[in-house]
Amino acid sequence: MTEDACATADLRETVQAGRGRCTDLSLSYRDWMPPLDLLIGQVTPELLRSYHEQTIVLGTSLYELPDAEVTEEGVLLLDGVFQYGAQLNIFPVNFEGHFRAIAARLPGLRRVAVEEPVVLLTGMGHQMYGHWLVDFLPKLFLLDRAGHDITRLRYLLPADTPDFARVWLGLLGIGEDRLVVYDRTRDCVVCRRLLVPTALRFVSRASPLMREARRFLLERALPRPRWRLGRRSEPRGTRKILISRSDNADTRNRRTLAERAAFEEGAVARGFERVRPERLSVPEQIALFRSAGTILGEYGSGLHGSLFAPAGTNVVSLRDNGLELGFLQSCLDHALGHTGGYVIGSDRTPEGFFSVAPRDIDFLFDWLDWRGLR
Repeated sequence: MTEDACATADLRETVQAGRGRCTDLSLSYRDWMPPLDLLIGQVTPELLRSYHEQTIVLGTSLYELPDAEVTEEGVLLLDGVFQYGAQLNIFPVNFEGHFRAIAARLPGLRRVAVEEPVVLLTGMGHQMYGHWLVDFLPKLFLLDRAGHDITRLRYLLPADTPDFARVWLGLLGIGEDRLVVYDRTRDCVVCRRLLVPTALRFVSRASPLMREARRFLLERALPRPRWRLGRRSEPRGTRKILISRSDNADTRNRRTLAERAAFEEGAVARGFERVRPERLSVPEQIALFRSAGTILGEYGSGLHGSLFAPAGTNVVSLRDNGLELGFLQSCLDHALGHTGGYVIGSDRTPEGFFSVAPRDIDFLFDWLDWRGLR
């Protein structure tokens, strides 16, 4: 290890060595990636290999850590050592530079003590709506599964967390008085007892518990559900919804479909409703996705609202063919019993643009029409 390196360790190994406690809530297993219903466009051999090589679905756990430190968006240290873990979607190869930068600033951070138990809920991507839907909110289900009353716990939250996250927490019964807010660039929060629920998706694989997490979130967020939740009793949606890319100037999106106008106009001509979920309240967004029979859009946070779509919903996204994008959308849909896949475009330009062939867009619309005839 070089002098400017910082100490890192695998959280699970740290706990197994006696530094805290881990309760496993589901077990890991090996399973091949399910085939996609639709995969067309500029599909490269490297992209196919990347899709199929993810053969492990990790188990879920709840860690209980005494005297833990948290800074930035949810970076965890034990005894001055940065903790990573596959169950947290934190890997040394991706986070080494981030850890190194934090280590350089660590001596100058303000230390804030929290004496009562507190939950580490957020992580990288805490300002993005899709990460809240897929990565952070499902952790509340794990806390409940482990026997905790989520409304009585307290939660660490970076001060620059967007308002939508607080709205979501409020709908789930977690008020502002349950939040411990800190400045992620200036503070190091010293926690006497820290609860760390793991993710329910791991890179591009999702735990089968994601379906139960969906039910848990819906039952908590909907004050008067009009029907029982569950695959056998929840009605299929019928609406054809096009998720238009956010017009929010603060969006973290760095990808732009060059044929966006033609794609959206073609979808509307085929009977799709063009919607921008960010213009709707959270309850309205839930209702929108629960009513969907088919969901189209560019790959990104807007499509992750399919978390609330009933089993059997068609979900298709347009994306570039870069390897770093992963397959988060399809891993979510596989866990929830949806059908669909991807229309693959070109590489992204340095400015973030990618292109999808018009004939592939036309094929997508025809394919959906054919499915509707079955």
